[in-house]
Amino acid sequence: MKRYEAILIIVFLTAFALANSSTAWAGEPLKNFALLLKKDKGLTDAEKKGWQRMIEEKLQGKKISFDYSHLVYSILSRAKFDEVDIKRSVQVARDCTLAVESGAPQDEVEELAMLAFATDINPDEIARFAIASHRCNMGNVPVHITHELIGHARVMNWPAATLDTVIGGLLEAARHPVDLEKFVLFILISLDQKLGTAEKIVQEAILDAKMREPAQWKEQRSITSPASPEGASKTPPVALDYDKFKESVESFLGTPYVWGGATRAGSDCSGFTSLVMRENGYNIPRTSQEQAKQGTSVSKENLQLGDLLFFDTKGGGSITHVGFYLGGNLLVHAASSKGVTIILFSDKYFLSRFLSARRVIKYRDR
Repeated sequence: MKRYEAILIIVFLTAFALANSSTAWAGEPLKNFALLLKKDKGLTDAEKKGWQRMIEEKLQGKKISFDYSHLVYSILSRAKFDEVDIKRSVQVARDCTLAVESGAPQDEVEELAMLAFATDINPDEIARFAIASHRCNMGNVPVHITHELIGHARVMNWPAATLDTVIGGLLEAARHPVDLEKFVLFILISLDQKLGTAEKIVQEAILDAKMREPAQWKEQRSITSPASPEGASKTPPVALDYDKFKESVESFLGTPYVWGGATRAGSDCSGFTSLVMRENGYNIPRTSQEQAKQGTSVSKENLQLGDLLFFDTKGGGSITHVGFYLGGNLLVHAASSKGVTIILFSDKYFLSRFLSARRVIKYRDR
C-alpha cells in the first residue's frame, strides 16, 4: 500500500510540476512582448496597454510552445503603420502565431501578415503559403516574384496541388539564367485563361524558356536574380518637370494594395514606388531594401517631392517599407488597409519608424 501511495505522490508531483512549468512558459512570451512595447517610443501608454490586453485575450488557452513575442510585436507594428483596424490586426497576429505553432517557418509567416491584412486567410492557409514561400526563398527566387505568385494563388483560390506544381516549375527555371518575371507571367495568364492543367502549363513554360534561350538554359547558376528589375538604371538620369511628376504620383491615389503587385491594378509599397519611377523614365530596383541603395542620401530637413522615404515598420531595425515624400510634410505610400494613400509624415508613429531618405530623381530648372 505504501508503495502504491508513493507512486501516486510521484505522479501528482510530476503533473503539478509540468502544469506549473507550462503556466510559467505561457507567461514568458507575454512578458517579452510587454518589454518590446515598453521600448517603443511611437506608441502611447494606452496603446501599449490595449495591445497587451488584446493579445492576452486572443491567445488565452492556446498551447503555444515558442516565444511569439517578436512575431506578434512585428505584426501589430506593421498593422499600426498601415492603419489596419486593431481588432483585425490582433486576429492576424493570433492566426500567424498558430501557423508557426503548426510548424510553418516564422520569417515567412511574418511576411504573410501583410497579405492577411488585405484578405481573409486562415492559419492553415498561412502555414501552407509560408512553406511555399520558404521553398522559393531557398531556391533563390526574388522575393517580389514569390509574393506575386502566392498573392495570385490566394486571390484565385488555387488548390494546394496547383501551387506545388507551379513552384516546382519555378524552382527548376530559377536554376538557370531565365527571366523569372516573364516565366511566372506566362503561367499566371495561362492558368487564369484555363489553357490547360497546371502540369501542362508549367511544362509549356519551361519548353518556351528553353527554346528562347537554349544556351543559357544549359548553364547552371548558383544565385538567381533577374537583372532588369533588381538592377539600377544604367541610363543617364532623366530631368523631370516638377508639376507633371507630382501629377503622376497623385494619379496612383486609390490604387488597391496587392501583395507582390506592381501595376496600376494593384501594388505593394515598393511595387508602387518602382512603377511610378519607371513610368517617369527611372529604372530602380523592385524591393525597398534595394531601392534604399539608389541615388544619394538626403536629410529629413531637406526633403523634396519624389524623395524615397524608408521605414522600419516591424520595429526590428531594418527597412521594410518605402513611400514618396509628396511635399508639404506629406507621405504617399501603398498601405495594406487603404491602397495608395496620403498621410502626415510628421505623425509621431511614422516618424518613430523612419530610417532614411534617398534622392534619385532630378528636376528641370523651374
